[in-house]
Amino acid sequence: MKYLFCFFLFLTAVECLGQNIDSLNKIVLGNAPVQKRLNAAIKGSGHPSVKNANNVLTIAKPGLRLAVRSGNKPAVSLLSVSIGKAYYFIRRYDSAAYYYDAAANVSDKSLKENVLPYNYAELAKVYALQKNYDKAIELYNKAILYAPVTGPRRLPMAALNKIGELYEARRDYQNALNYFRRAYDISDSLDLVERTKKNTSEAYSRDFIGDVMEGMRHKTSSVEDILKAIDTKKAINDTLALTINYFNLGILCKSKQQYSQALEALQKCLQYATNIYYTEMQGSVLNELTDLYEQVGNHRQALVYLKKRIALSAPGGNHISKTMDELQTKYEITQREDQVLRQQFEITKRNYWVAGISVIAMLMFLTGYIYYKQTRLRQRNIAMQAIIATEESERKRIAQDLHDGVSQTMTAAKMSLRAIANEMPFVNDEQQKRLEKAISLVDEGFREVRTISHNMMPWALNETGLATVIKQFISNIENETITINFFCKGFDQPFNDTVEIILYRVLQESLHNVMKHASASRIDISLIKDEQGNISLTIEDNGKGFDAARPETYQGMGLNNLRSRIMFLKGKVELSSKIGQGTLVSVYVPA
Repeated sequence: MKYLFCFFLFLTAVECLGQNIDSLNKIVLGNAPVQKRLNAAIKGSGHPSVKNANNVLTIAKPGLRLAVRSGNKPAVSLLSVSIGKAYYFIRRYDSAAYYYDAAANVSDKSLKENVLPYNYAELAKVYALQKNYDKAIELYNKAILYAPVTGPRRLPMAALNKIGELYEARRDYQNALNYFRRAYDISDSLDLVERTKKNTSEAYSRDFIGDVMEGMRHKTSSVEDILKAIDTKKAINDTLALTINYFNLGILCKSKQQYSQALEALQKCLQYATNIYYTEMQGSVLNELTDLYEQVGNHRQALVYLKKRIALSAPGGNHISKTMDELQTKYEITQREDQVLRQQFEITKRNYWVAGISVIAMLMFLTGYIYYKQTRLRQRNIAMQAIIATEESERKRIAQDLHDGVSQTMTAAKMSLRAIANEMPFVNDEQQKRLEKAISLVDEGFREVRTISHNMMPWALNETGLATVIKQFISNIENETITINFFCKGFDQPFNDTVEIILYRVLQESLHNVMKHASASRIDISLIKDEQGNISLTIEDNGKGFDAARPETYQGMGLNNLRSRIMFLKGKVELSSKIGQGTLVSVYVPA
C-alpha cells in the first residue's frame, strides 16, 4: 500500500509539472476528468507555506469535495493534510486540527506514521504557548498514537516529555511523573539495546552488578545485619561496599514503610555512588528515591529525582552529580520567580480594585455634589419665585387700597369742595382763590396716588403688553429736565407674566437710580426680543457716573435685588460706568 501511495504522488507531480496555481485552479473547477482535476488539486496544494496558504485553501477545498464525492481516500488524506497545514500557517489552529483528524480517519499507515504525528506535534506546541494545556496534551497524545512503534522513537519520547512538562506547569506532579517515566522507559530500553549491540562486555557488567546486589539483598535480610556490615566497611573504608549496603538498607526500610530511615540511607548511597562515579548505582538509587517520594505522595519531589535519573542517562550523564544541584537551584529560582509574579499580580489586582473603588467613590461624590447644587438652585429659585410672588401680591394689595380707598376719598373730598364753592358766597376774590387752590391740591394728590398705584401694579400689563406699560410709565416720570428715548421690538403682545413683571421692575429700579443719583438729562432705553426668544435690555444715561470698580460707591442702588431677579430667569446683568461718562446697565435673559 505504501508503494502504491508513493506511485500516486509521483503520477500527480509528473502530470501537473510546470503549471501555476491559476491554471491548476481552472482545471480543478473545470470539466476535465475527475482524476485530472484531483491531480491538479493535489499538485496546487502540495507545499503549503506562510506565503501561499490562502492559495492552497482556494484550490484544495474544491479538490477535497471532489475527492470525497469520488471516494478517492488517498486524495482525501493528502488534501486534508494540505488544508490543515495551510490553516496552521494562517493561525487558524482549531481548523488545522479538524482537518488533521479528517486525514487520520481515512489515511493509510504510511501517511499516519510519516506525516501526521509531526503535524500534531507542531500544532500542540502552539496550543502550549497559548497556555491551552488541555488541547496541547490532546494533540501530543495523537502524535504519540500515530508515531511508529519501531525505530528511534524520538517523536513519542519528545511528546511524552512535553506532556510531562505541561502537567508540571499545571502543578499536577503525579501525571507529570507518569509521563516523564514513560519517556524515560522508552529511552532506557532503546539505550540498553543500543549499548548491548555495541559493547557486549558492558551489558555483561550490568548483569553482573545486578547479580551482586541481589545476592547482597538475600545475605543481609535485617536492618541490624546491614548496619553491622556498614560499620565493618567503614572501618576499612570500602566505599563500593558501603554504597551497596546503604542501598540495601534503603530498600529494606522502604519495604517496611520506614520512609525517613529509607530516605537517609538512599541519600547516603547516592552520595557514595556519586563520589566513586558509580553510574549504575546512581541510576538505581535515583529510581528508588523517585519511587519512595511517590509512595509518600510527594509527587513534586519524585518528579525532581526522575528528572535527575533521565539526565543521568543522557550523554555525559556520569557527571550528572555535578550539575544536579545547579538544576535544582534553577528550579527553585523559577519557583521563586513564579511566586514573585503571582505576588505582583495580586498587588496589581489589588491596586486596580483600589483605583476602581476610588473612581466609583469620586463619581458618587461628584454626583452627590451636583445633585446638592441643583437642589440648592431649585430651592433658591422656589424661594425667589415665592418672594417675587409675595412682593407682587403686596404691591397689588397696596395699589388696590390706594386705588379703591385713598383715590375715592380724595375724589369725594374734591366733590365736597366743589359743592361748597358753589353754595358758599365769598367775601372777596382772595377767599375764592384759596378754595380753588385747595381743590387743585386735592386733584393733584389724586393724580399722584393714581400714578403711584399704576407704578406699583401696571394694570394694563396683561392686556396691552410690556411695551405699552413701559411707555406709559415713561410718560409719567418724564419732565422738562430729562428726556427719555425708548426703543422696543418683539413685545407688542403679552407673552409671560413672570418675565414681563421682572423686566418691568428692573426697568423701574434702574430709572429710579438714574433719577435719584445720576443728574442726567437723557436716558436711552432699548428692549429687544429676538426670533429665538432671547431678551436684551439696556438703560444708558449721560449722567455723572461713578467708579464701577468700587462696589461701595453703588451699594444703595438696589443692584443686588436687580441681579437676583435676573438670575432667577437664568440671565445676567452687567454694569459699566465711569465718573463723568454716564452709566450703562445691560440685561440679558436667555430663551
